[in-house]
Amino acid sequence: MPPELPSSSTPGSPGSVPPLERVRTACAYGNYEDLREAAEVDASLLDSPDEMGYYPLQWAALNNRVSIITFLIDKSVDVNRADRTGQTALHWASVRGSLLAGETLLSHGADLRLQDGRGYTACHVAAQYGQTAFIFMCALRWRADIDCPDVDGRTPLHWAAYKGFAHSMRLLIVLDAQISVGDREGCTPLHWAAIRGNSEACTVLLQAGASSLLERADATGMVPARLAREKGHRFLAHYLENYQNKQAQKGRHWTQKGAVAWLLNTQLCPLIWALVLALLAMLVYKVVLHPEFGSPSAGILAWTWVTLICASAGLVFLYKTTTADPGFLPCGSRERNGKEREKGKQSQTSLQYDRLQALDSPALRAGNWGQLCVTCKIVRPLRAKHCAVSNRCVAMFDHFCPWVGNCIGAGNRHYFALFLWLETAAVAVSAAVAVARLRQSGRKFSEGNSAITWTAVFLVIDVFLLLSVGALSITQGMQIARNTTTNEEANWTRYKYLHGEDGTFHNPFNQGCRQNCMEAMCNPSTPYIVSSDSSPETTSLLRLEEGLVGSNGRRKISMA
Repeated sequence: MPPELPSSSTPGSPGSVPPLERVRTACAYGNYEDLREAAEVDASLLDSPDEMGYYPLQWAALNNRVSIITFLIDKSVDVNRADRTGQTALHWASVRGSLLAGETLLSHGADLRLQDGRGYTACHVAAQYGQTAFIFMCALRWRADIDCPDVDGRTPLHWAAYKGFAHSMRLLIVLDAQISVGDREGCTPLHWAAIRGNSEACTVLLQAGASSLLERADATGMVPARLAREKGHRFLAHYLENYQNKQAQKGRHWTQKGAVAWLLNTQLCPLIWALVLALLAMLVYKVVLHPEFGSPSAGILAWTWVTLICASAGLVFLYKTTTADPGFLPCGSRERNGKEREKGKQSQTSLQYDRLQALDSPALRAGNWGQLCVTCKIVRPLRAKHCAVSNRCVAMFDHFCPWVGNCIGAGNRHYFALFLWLETAAVAVSAAVAVARLRQSGRKFSEGNSAITWTAVFLVIDVFLLLSVGALSITQGMQIARNTTTNEEANWTRYKYLHGEDGTFHNPFNQGCRQNCMEAMCNPSTPYIVSSDSSPETTSLLRLEEGLVGSNGRRKISMA
């Protein structure tokens, strides 16, 4: 680790200060005139170590003194000069994430591959200090090797996991850093996160597919959960054990085939179909056409047909909601790249270049690392979220509905709303038909015959559905009218773009009820949904400043 800044209050006149001390202080504090005067006296001081063995360029890089760095380089200072620990000026720049200093050094020949005495590259150091932006700059512009091991076999991801820097981990994982590689002790990044009790780091790794590492033992035979327990992190150990058990159960589910697999995939959707069809049959045969009630009137028959039409249309939209693409964003995973390489579409170098270009996003340049998805390995656009059930990122994610067996997002939200509204209308009309049929017959509940019993059962079920489905319909309608989603209303504190100037909820997408409804129901695809045929880079380049409030593009979202 670089030492502290030298003192800027050296007593005496400039002539009484030792020359090397004067150069070091000038470089650390950006005193250009002092440095220039010292160079005129003895230019060799610019590339000479001080009493601690550190060079002027290192002090300037540590403190992001770009003008000083440029002056030293113009004086032919070696940008790759290493101190007694083997660290160069680039290593020092990475400690504080001095982006301009790092960019200046790299543009003048600084070598990202150089390792210090412990095998650390500049990316190792940046990961140790959580300098995510510095890693981003090195990887995006200078093609840094993010999987380079140090002398102990640890990569930058090992160090980011050990220190608990979740944002740095997200970036490294999206850059395809190896999550399963072990160091000399057999420890993966998950092992080191468990040792330090970094629960967020463990969660990020598990989301990135490190669940198979829960059973991997290190050189001492310890798995991550046991390491966490040994170090006193009981809650983390319990979390890792539960996660492992859930993954084992999920694995057994996915091995099912045929009808069982279909039922598991659609979840509660078949129950909705069965309930709607059963109620329609009960309405027709046990209420409207029941012989004990006599012949129904023309009005009751007409409203019965209205119920059947609304319910049938609702089932059509339920089918569309279940089968439609909710707005899945294309994945940028290594597996997909591997498939494309096998097809001969792109070379390894070309794929890596495309992946890096895909990360050239305004969201990341603004430091919004939370928009990185470590599972899909993309930069999520605004309003998108990773669905834990479907394991995909969904554009304009609303929620996952087990009753329809699918996510609700930009691609099927309008179908879901129409399904709710139509079924609410069908339930309300059918309840009115049942009451009218009962009144028409002139019979009372106390008479206790079959027709009355069936009608009572039907009304109880119907009223219950009317309350539940009606509440959902009203909620969905209000959200469409305000241009919000269930996820945003429940978790708005997590999203900066929903924060007003006073810290309260502020919806920048609201354009008025009419325009919001038109956008949601008539033009639901743009700008939120991305075609499943789009490339990963197309998805990632959905820019933060292009998160339009409406399809007309009149308003844009602030990056604040």
